[in-house]
Amino acid sequence: MQQAQDRVQEAQTYLESPEGQQALEDTWVSLEEARASLEEARASLQQQGEQARENAQQALQQAQDRVDQARQYMQSPEGQQALEDARASLQQALQEVQGAVQEKKQEVTAKIERTGGLPSSGGAQVGALVAPAAALLVGGAILGYAVLRRR
Repeated sequence: MQQAQDRVQEAQTYLESPEGQQALEDTWVSLEEARASLEEARASLQQQGEQARENAQQALQQAQDRVDQARQYMQSPEGQQALEDARASLQQALQEVQGAVQEKKQEVTAKIERTGGLPSSGGAQVGALVAPAAALLVGGAILGYAVLRRR
């Protein structure tokens, strides 16, 4: 206990000395500088946060404006006409593909009837590849129709 009291006495003596007073004043100055730096950092962060919020709001507003423009276009006579034109073109392309598929089926059927089976080599004839090609054409037409319809 005596040692603790002695140390307290030494600290009080040091604080009352000119060196202790100078150290205390330096500490206060450092503390004030740290507080000022902290306030500057806080203000800077707040400003950056506000700027980021403003930027986000502007981006959101621009996106909403673009959506509104797209809706207006689709509801306008020009947008409706463009949609109808796309549907008509797709329907025409689908009909052409179906016609081509029918022609290829008829050609394949005629070739199969004329040829009497597998060649002596055992491989498939060229006409055997027409049906899968026609199926690919039909699949492509259906896929194209689906893509244009989604627009």
